[in-house]
Amino acid sequence: MKHQTFCAAALAVVMLAPALHAQQKRPIDRADQLPVHSYAVTKAPSALLHDEAALAALADALRADLQADLATYDIRDTSTLRSYYRALSTIAMLQHHPDEALAYEEKARALEEKPAARLLSGLMLRPLVAAEKAGAGAAAEAFSSAFAAELRRLPYDSVQAELKYHRTQFEVLSPALAEGMVASTIDRAARTGRLSKDLALQLVTYYSYGLQRLLPYRDEMVRQLSALIAAHQVDKPDIWVARDVSLEGRSDLTPVVVAIHDGGVDTALFPGKVWTNPKEIPDNGEDDDGNGFVDDVHGIGWSWEGTPVVGALRPMVLAPADMSRAKQNWKGFSDLQAGIDSPEAQELKRAAAARPREQVRPFLEANKFYNNYAHGTHIAGIAARGNPAVRLLVVRLDPPYQMVEPPWNEAFAASFARRLERTVAYYREAGVRVVNMSWGFAASGLEQVLEMNGVGASQQERHRLAMQYFNTVKSAFRAAIAAAPEILFVSGAGNSNESNEFNEFIPASFDLPNTITVGAVDNAGEEAAFTSFGKVELYANGYQVESVVPGGDKLRGSGTSMASPQVVNLAAKLFAVYPRLSVEEVKKLIVDGADAKNVSGGRSIRLLNEARSFELARAARR
Repeated sequence: MKHQTFCAAALAVVMLAPALHAQQKRPIDRADQLPVHSYAVTKAPSALLHDEAALAALADALRADLQADLATYDIRDTSTLRSYYRALSTIAMLQHHPDEALAYEEKARALEEKPAARLLSGLMLRPLVAAEKAGAGAAAEAFSSAFAAELRRLPYDSVQAELKYHRTQFEVLSPALAEGMVASTIDRAARTGRLSKDLALQLVTYYSYGLQRLLPYRDEMVRQLSALIAAHQVDKPDIWVARDVSLEGRSDLTPVVVAIHDGGVDTALFPGKVWTNPKEIPDNGEDDDGNGFVDDVHGIGWSWEGTPVVGALRPMVLAPADMSRAKQNWKGFSDLQAGIDSPEAQELKRAAAARPREQVRPFLEANKFYNNYAHGTHIAGIAARGNPAVRLLVVRLDPPYQMVEPPWNEAFAASFARRLERTVAYYREAGVRVVNMSWGFAASGLEQVLEMNGVGASQQERHRLAMQYFNTVKSAFRAAIAAAPEILFVSGAGNSNESNEFNEFIPASFDLPNTITVGAVDNAGEEAAFTSFGKVELYANGYQVESVVPGGDKLRGSGTSMASPQVVNLAAKLFAVYPRLSVEEVKKLIVDGADAKNVSGGRSIRLLNEARSFELARAARR
């Protein structure tokens, strides 16, 4: 009897051990709570791409830390867990452990909440595993057959946008482009002799994996994807036209001031729709109204260093020919995403593939400058569509376009916070009703900027400094928005397919009565693979949205940047027709008017519906 009692007790302890161990894991509720890791590097990362032994050692160290983190911490964010499992899957493939790679990918797939992402899980991994197991002589045929089988099983209508984007990535993939990107960014960080976990993972799981494993099959993947896309030329149905409300032709509207807080706006493209400061004399170089801003005729602007600048659009820094090419590249990339084989798309593919490594940085920086330059005008066009009562107020930002931004410090963080406070105060003085903010950042981004600039004696110190600077800006900006309850602030959720709450992406993560965060769906209302989640009230079209760019040409763009101004557009229309509405009432009309849509895992999202929101507004006033 004693022996039986002992065995029963021992069995109970053994059975309880996993549960007790799980309870002892340290909970992780925010990204800044994750452990900080760094790794010694003895040569430039761009050289490491060709050093198999050094890369293998770095992969081993990363694998050990990732597994230890999973064993030690209760990471409560599914997107972070997915990233851990996918990193381990990639490392397993690099280390020739295909079955282990498949097991980790299955763990990641089980955590996928977006239907398209779940369907596409393992799309390239399983063909790579088939090639690995077939051996060198039969690898190409095995990959081709397995990839074709993967594509056959997919419901094309559900994943067409993602497949087009995958093809885009493969078409521009080249050794010179990858090496040039590493040399322009990660090499800068490695000058300290160490790399953070995030940059080490980029080097191993993105660049090294792309060059070693994906590049040999690039042409075959592009060939099969192109054939599949060509065989399905019918686009998804567009649900947005029937939901749209136009106020054109109406004479009973109240002007509504809408702020475009972005990279500047070509105001000449919006005659009759631009806010004008009645107290300012244009172009006289004076602060006529004494508000601290010179010639703020249509709004204000800030240099990256924090000084006020004049003009609604930043000055050109590229030569005309470079600017023209950058504009073509913007259109080319957009066309590639949409599966349009335009001349601009063809030129972009050619330029990306043929560009030598030393020309990658100026190529990318020119494209980044044009994106910053054109972004705000594109946003303004979406926000102003169908509303003659809109009055666009411009808050121009001049962010750096260099691959590595200048480093932050305490003085810069304080200046940035004051800049945001003064901007919100300017909104209040100008009578702004709605603000669009298609931008944002998190502490992790600041930490990476510090690392690339060699600031801080260790990664732990950089982590601490980044959180300090981030919190300075976050607390000031949040307080300024909270103190302006008469203004509705709308922001994009982000394009990283991660939780903007867990990663504290601001301003998207601000949860206040006068804020709305917008996720992106496509023309048919399907959740975009790139859209971040977490704090998201509703979703709007963020795929291949057409609008104007400086000079007047019309181009298409994708991202939550394009989804956010769709909500701004509706809010401004409601204020124009019903000027007595409060911010809380407009927010409720927008959210309640949105259509609930069930997605995978028992989740539901809400799709913007301008027509339904106006129906609710009319019904409330009968």
